[in-house]
Amino acid sequence: MGDEVVGVDCLSYAGKLRNMSGFIDKIFFYQKDICSDTDVAEITKEHNPDWIINFAAETHVDNAIESCDEFIRTNISGTKALLEVCRQTDTKLMQISTDEVYGTIAHGSFSEKSQLSPRNPYSATKAAAEHLIQAYSATYGVRTKTVRMSNNFGPRQDKEKFLPTIIRKLRNGEKIPVYGDGTNIRDWLYVKDACKLLYTVLLRGNENEVYNVTHNNEMTNLELIRHVTDILSINFHDNISFVNDRPGHDFRYSVDNSRLQDLGINIATVFQEALKETIKSWEELSSYE
Repeated sequence: MGDEVVGVDCLSYAGKLRNMSGFIDKIFFYQKDICSDTDVAEITKEHNPDWIINFAAETHVDNAIESCDEFIRTNISGTKALLEVCRQTDTKLMQISTDEVYGTIAHGSFSEKSQLSPRNPYSATKAAAEHLIQAYSATYGVRTKTVRMSNNFGPRQDKEKFLPTIIRKLRNGEKIPVYGDGTNIRDWLYVKDACKLLYTVLLRGNENEVYNVTHNNEMTNLELIRHVTDILSINFHDNISFVNDRPGHDFRYSVDNSRLQDLGINIATVFQEALKETIKSWEELSSYE
């Protein structure tokens, strides 16, 4: 017998019911806003979950640079609403945070003890949420776990993200816009692997602690594009266009996952196979046409 799952999602621009078609009949689903602590409290009291897992977030850095109002609302106020529900119902909270809260690092990797130094509005709101969680834990005794995760990719990711943008541009015969010189480094984690790692932390991690979640798969933006063009047998050099760098663009994210490895983790999916599966899934979605 597996876990009973209750999903809550307001289905904003990046949320689509069709993305849940494979499992929505197997869970309890509510189209509600996590910022409404009244709604979330009612759902929590009805189902009495052991954990609230907060995946909800505004995440796209470019959008946050243009306007961070929704990021403050969802990432900070939404987390506060969930913490209030947890305080009232004695439910535990698992927070899905990001490696971006550490800021950029030229050499080595950040540990969970490293100072938080966010450099864009998005990562600042995620760091603020973490501070709220720490405060609720210390002040009210709310039991929590926090994971700081590297860049996810995989099927059904919203089209604004980097990998879907690469695929969309190539399929439309357009050049891929590359910030700066394309040497910025990100750590790519396949979404199916990410879910397995999160479940490991949920089952085995210590309460009121933080875990970096990654399989340490770093590459430059140009290297990522080349992987895609190679799979699609498309010329790399003819399909990129360098554009002005965005403000506050972090050069490299890198986190140490030693604490995660101590819990015992599965071997990562082979990157090329994960990328092929991801590309195939996008080709089947009309939203990327």
